[in-house]
Amino acid sequence: MTITKAFAILSPVPEVHLLSGLETCDLQGQVAFGSNAWELFRQVDEMRRGQEVEVFIYPTMADSQKPLQMKATWHALYVCHILSRRGRYPGDKRFRPESSVHDKPDWAIFWEVCELTQLPEAEQISLGDFRGWDKKTDYALRSVPTVPVLVKYPL
Repeated sequence: MTITKAFAILSPVPEVHLLSGLETCDLQGQVAFGSNAWELFRQVDEMRRGQEVEVFIYPTMADSQKPLQMKATWHALYVCHILSRRGRYPGDKRFRPESSVHDKPDWAIFWEVCELTQLPEAEQISLGDFRGWDKKTDYALRSVPTVPVLVKYPL
């Protein structure tokens, strides 16, 4: 399968879920994260036309010892999204990060990714270098998205 260069997904994910999700992805081949952005993921599925979609992820709620990085420091390939069941993940629980065990069941969908990796420093992308799919300018670092968004494929 080829990767689309028409667009990508830029998404915040709590750092604790990324670290735990990396282990889940290594063991299970994929990991599922919760979201309420069901419209976005429905749009992604319509637009991708059978191609894989890259996901650039920036950690949120980082350990207080570290400053919050304004960079996409993680990367994955989007697999699909599935509707939640009363806010809970309806699939096999082994695809959820161990860190999510105590999360409140309040998600509309779960989006699944494979090949989750932490990017080497040289490949990390400043959030200010991303441009929203329907925007004419790059994101200002003081107004980065707080939910998953479609972005033009980064050059």
